[in-house]
Amino acid sequence: MKIQYSLFDTLLEPVFVLNVEQKVIYCNETAAIVCGLSVRKITRGTMKFLDLFTFSEPIDGLDKLIHVCDPTPYREVNFKTPQGGEGKVQLTLQPVFDSMGDKNWIVFVRDVTLEERLQKKYRAELEQKEDVIKDLEDAKVQLENYSKNLEKMVADRTAELSRLNQMMTALLDSLNQGFLIFNEEGRIQDITSRACENTIEDRPQGKNIWDVLKLPEKKVDGFQKWMKTIFMEMLPFEDLAPLGPERYPHSQGNHISLEYFPLRNADGKMDGIVMVASDITKLVEAQEQAEKDRSYANLIINMVQNKNQIGRFVRESESMLAELHTGLKASWESADDEALFRQLHTLKGGAALFSIQDMTEHCHHAETTLAEFKESRNADQYQKLQQESQLVQKSFEKFLDKTSEILGQKALSNERQIEIPVSKLQHTLDEMQKLPQGTAAARLIMNEFLMEPVGSFFSSYSDVAQKVAEKQEKQLNPVEFNNSEIKVLPEIYSNLFATFVHSFRNSVDHGIEMPSVREEKGKPAAGTITVQFEILRKPDVDYLQIRVSDDGAGVNPEVIRNKLTAKGVDVSKESDEQVIQHIFDSQFSTREQVTETSGRGVGMDAIKHAAENLGGTVRVVSENGKGTSLFVEVPFITELLPVKKIKAA
Repeated sequence: MKIQYSLFDTLLEPVFVLNVEQKVIYCNETAAIVCGLSVRKITRGTMKFLDLFTFSEPIDGLDKLIHVCDPTPYREVNFKTPQGGEGKVQLTLQPVFDSMGDKNWIVFVRDVTLEERLQKKYRAELEQKEDVIKDLEDAKVQLENYSKNLEKMVADRTAELSRLNQMMTALLDSLNQGFLIFNEEGRIQDITSRACENTIEDRPQGKNIWDVLKLPEKKVDGFQKWMKTIFMEMLPFEDLAPLGPERYPHSQGNHISLEYFPLRNADGKMDGIVMVASDITKLVEAQEQAEKDRSYANLIINMVQNKNQIGRFVRESESMLAELHTGLKASWESADDEALFRQLHTLKGGAALFSIQDMTEHCHHAETTLAEFKESRNADQYQKLQQESQLVQKSFEKFLDKTSEILGQKALSNERQIEIPVSKLQHTLDEMQKLPQGTAAARLIMNEFLMEPVGSFFSSYSDVAQKVAEKQEKQLNPVEFNNSEIKVLPEIYSNLFATFVHSFRNSVDHGIEMPSVREEKGKPAAGTITVQFEILRKPDVDYLQIRVSDDGAGVNPEVIRNKLTAKGVDVSKESDEQVIQHIFDSQFSTREQVTETSGRGVGMDAIKHAAENLGGTVRVVSENGKGTSLFVEVPFITELLPVKKIKAA
């Protein structure tokens, strides 16, 4: 009998059949997917196995197939394909003879990375490929018929069947899915896969299917009726199959899914039911994690969109949890069941409203425990309720931590928070100043609620400078801020303050030297950047002065002269102090190449442009080898009025 290699079509693992010249005479679709080619192209008789793969190590026996007479051990190697595919597989070679005496070799390939991609597809095709199992049963029947008349044929067919059974056993044992067949009486047949030991924790041959699935006694009768209805084919198999057990209760908590497929004889009659048990633990864990991620995303959205409601929920929950804690201090004999239930149910509703999944689940579990306590009323059940309530408290505290991280501590205030647009508050202050003695009160409110410390806009630049220093392997002390408590109106100065990031980056990039160079000059290995804020009182208008100083190498005027001269700019009549002011020129940089930190010549120009828009000035003072100071002076404005340029004094 010629071997029907089509019985490999339904396998989830790649299978190749080679002739003595290593040419592929058969492969299943899984193998074709691994190669990145079609089955037809691979098996048309011209392609050798080693044309399809490049392996990290030689495969024993592959170069001399004629000498491979026994199955080779599985060999684990990395592979690449000409189409760009790659991965890790395990290979084994197994010789096989057909009834014509032709000798071929089967290459079984285990590729765990492919299984998940193909698993769903081949489950759907399993029903269409059931003839594989039926062919084996038919072969057995034919063998029994021939045994009555032809002893030689018996011997031949017995040997052939033995080889096929060995092949099928090896095939099934290579699967990672539990595979079994049970008949109309619920008896499991001999054809099973070794993976049953892991998925359904048994070698189930000859046992009752309901015993293997560990069905409770009260459910066995219902299962048997379901099975009888299927074999009677009173309804389509596709409608009845989903009514069977969907999960196996694994002792280690693994998630094992169960699927059922019909096995029909040549006449189309139900001959058995194929059950496939798959370990979907990782899939379930991934789905649960995705659900948690979605819940967390919804939680953040709720926090941002409903800050006032979040604050109210926090205050109400704290009060409710306090009542719950007090209520659970009572003895189990005197516990107020109804009050406890109201508190838990209210907490659960609020938590669900804001997608606080952990708290919602713990409240639900506590409610279930409370319902059980109301039925039995005993000390053990009451203690379990107290423990569940503690988990509710902990999940709420965890939520408070997340809320504080996202919205800040103010969101957890015991007082109601009110948000007012700045324009509306300014309008109110304008109206207030029209009242007797309203000006002083308006000034007080503006200083308290509208103005912010200037240092709050610069504190993050210390981290910016440190990151640049780390990237350039320089050492830098934390930035020093002086008089940072001076208050300013953010609406006036925010654009200017945003440009100062260039000053801090330049101080590190152009100013602060490498530690070894600083030590050679007698300086500390770590550089220092200092920021000084001052209010300059002048006759016409007060000015805010911001000075950013570093103790680095300073600005070399000769380098700037040479750069400008090369560009055709005449600076022969300018002093060194005048020359170094050209660092504010648009697109001027001393860097030869553009880097991530500098080189485009727009940083200092941006500071100058923002300062001049406010009617201010900029200048730089530097001493070669000792350091550089950037001075920015802009009018000190304390009114939220359209900003007009003020002529610099």
